[in-house]
Amino acid sequence: MIVADPYKGLADGLQHAFYIGQSRVVGGTTTDMVAIVNNWVFEQIWIGADDKLPRKSRAVFLADPARRRHEIEFSQWQLDPAVPAEAFASASATSAPRIAFTRPDLKLPPGLKPPTPGKVSTTQSKLSKTQ
Repeated sequence: MIVADPYKGLADGLQHAFYIGQSRVVGGTTTDMVAIVNNWVFEQIWIGADDKLPRKSRAVFLADPARRRHEIEFSQWQLDPAVPAEAFASASATSAPRIAFTRPDLKLPPGLKPPTPGKVSTTQSKLSKTQ
């Protein structure tokens, strides 16, 4: 819900967007209700009329065959609170053993080459003929 570029997140694949109106159903706060539909979700968003903070979101993901509603409500916003550095420290993390991380690149067995993009392999063409 909270992303670096909210406009991009909403605009990508946007098909419809409209303003529904104002409401006071979310925590007694006056909100502006907006509905959007893009390539993957139908979403209703309640945005604080005065502070412009998201207050509630209800989404139905179009690929979900059950069409379940996913709903989240935001409250007690605290913007830029003072957070002590100790809040990000952990005694167990500092004493934990180090784990070496490597890139998860594809490692082919010796003698094999990656497939050429757009070219059907002989295995793929044999499979498609048998199906």
